[in-house]
Amino acid sequence: MRDNEGIYQVRDAIVYYSNTNQSKRIAQYFADKLGYQVWDIYDVPYRDFDNLVLSFPIHCQSLPDIVKQFLAKSQIKSLTLLATYGRMCHGNALYEAQKKYSHTVVAGAYIPTRHTYLQDEEFDALDSLAPIVEKVLAPSPIKIPKSYKNPFSDLLKRRRSQLGVKIIKTDACNACGKCANVCKENAITNGVTNNKCIRCLKCLTTCPSGALEYALSAPMRAYLKKKKRDELIIYI
Repeated sequence: MRDNEGIYQVRDAIVYYSNTNQSKRIAQYFADKLGYQVWDIYDVPYRDFDNLVLSFPIHCQSLPDIVKQFLAKSQIKSLTLLATYGRMCHGNALYEAQKKYSHTVVAGAYIPTRHTYLQDEEFDALDSLAPIVEKVLAPSPIKIPKSYKNPFSDLLKRRRSQLGVKIIKTDACNACGKCANVCKENAITNGVTNNKCIRCLKCLTTCPSGALEYALSAPMRAYLKKKKRDELIIYI
């Protein structure tokens, strides 16, 4: 439905940003429990919500750029923020989201999931998120506390990712164009990435020929060997 200014409106919805399906799985759990319509962040036509559940991954201990853009352009009366993180430091994204944008946050969580560059276990304790479902149905404002964030985490994030992870095109590539079709960053053509690439690996996981591989730099491998965190943190 459109209002008089042409803005799409919906009462309740779930929106996700997900390249390796970890945040999408969380979004689908809430869709099943709440019965809300669920949308990929790139496809949702709405910008005006009564109740919105937003599921997204942590990028370099921060909000992904697409999530920042979505929050800046939307009107939300009651907002639930679900941040998935790859069992490393989750940073301070929820606090920053509440502080920067004017939406009323009613619930939030940092959810430990499989890291993009590791073969970790997925987060399967979905029923532990039930208290958040209840809070969405009976919303009231909360205050997200500040968490630790590496002071250098925002420095040259994209460039650091590109140096830490190399996307490799193999001889199996048949130039089908699927990688370019799924890449929302316009960062790859026929298996060859450009400087827009954020190393989300969506191209690799969706390539029908399995023609893409990735290799980690020595510093990245050392970082990923650090002690993992399995802490589910819920704010309600």
